[in-house]
Amino acid sequence: MRIRTLLASVTMGAAVLASGIIAPAQAASPDAAATKEVRAASNDQAPARAAAWTEAIKSGAPVRSCPSSTCDPLWRTAYAGQPLEWYNVEINDAGNLWYELNYPRWGWIYCGNVTAPC
Repeated sequence: MRIRTLLASVTMGAAVLASGIIAPAQAASPDAAATKEVRAASNDQAPARAAAWTEAIKSGAPVRSCPSSTCDPLWRTAYAGQPLEWYNVEINDAGNLWYELNYPRWGWIYCGNVTAPC
């Protein structure tokens, strides 16, 4: 009996957490990417902050620890079309645009590896 009660509690808790996680994702619009502001190359300007969704172009694209190809890969995209939420963009010293991801995990991905504008 205690196991049933415990399982019911865990199931309800997971449902509550999932609804809180999924609801913002459904509310986000892919068109929000059009409203993003790109951080200028100079360090005296604040970084752009805007949450939007994009998708991975291919599986195995590296997500790195900083916005540069020389940074360590933290993880790789799982499949083409994988949803990715970004909340910050940066142009690095080489002039390349990178997206800072928030979902499914944190890291930086090069704009050439996602469907969002480059």
